[in-house]
Amino acid sequence: MSQHKKDQNLDQQVIDSFGHEWSAFDYAESETDDALDTQFSAYCTPIDLTQFNSKSSVAADFGAGSGRWASRLLPHFSLVYALEPSDGANTVLKNKFASEPRIKILRETVGANSIPDGSLDLAMSLGVLHHIPDTGLAIKNVASKIKVGGVFLCYLYYNLENKPVFYRGLFWASNSLRWVISRLPHSMRRLIAQMIAGAIYFPLARTARILGNIGRDVSNFPLHHYANMPFVMLQNDALDRFGTRLEQRFSKKQITEMVGEAGFDLSTLKFSDIEPFWTFSVKKL
Repeated sequence: MSQHKKDQNLDQQVIDSFGHEWSAFDYAESETDDALDTQFSAYCTPIDLTQFNSKSSVAADFGAGSGRWASRLLPHFSLVYALEPSDGANTVLKNKFASEPRIKILRETVGANSIPDGSLDLAMSLGVLHHIPDTGLAIKNVASKIKVGGVFLCYLYYNLENKPVFYRGLFWASNSLRWVISRLPHSMRRLIAQMIAGAIYFPLARTARILGNIGRDVSNFPLHHYANMPFVMLQNDALDRFGTRLEQRFSKKQITEMVGEAGFDLSTLKFSDIEPFWTFSVKKL
């Protein structure tokens, strides 16, 4: 089998996996709203959403999932494309935005979609493109949809370059588990992810919250960024982390090279200095 065919098969497996995930975690309940607002604000650290015109600016969420981020773009844009290739997530999106004409749902991929070239004021992709076999090509595909001077806001998994050796060791140990778990049937993946969330994510996250509240530095404490998240978000992220076949991680240098090759203005490249890493913004040349 050719490498291209292998990549296509893997890509479809990842898409199907996320379809199951977003069907299970549709974020229809309001209990997560505050935590999602906080998380979205962290993602948006490199940009100012008030720079866009709510009457005329157009945005797209590449890999919209359940629509939790696309919905938070609405106050700033006249039209938001929610691009999502999986069946399960599309059902969630259609139910969630049935009465919202400013959201246009596209069951299409990053590499093949009907968004007009050079039309976007903002292209956003948070936690998606590292699950595509050729992330550099995916960034180029997104770039083609952005107008000159438009903004790309992206979150890619980082390669732990700014973490101590013990932290990286814990990650690589967990990555071995991911290799095994991600190859199990979906029902087993979800069950194991729930167990991991309850036995590992929750106690570590809440310990980090306690330590943070008494003034301790928790920046290198495992899972500290989940300190204040509801348990359902821990379950979601555990499934995302351990249930996905393809996961790539990048350094700042690698990201800089990819966005430069995609035609962005590197003088405008801005990395967030808070987690999640690496979140960055950059403008189209």
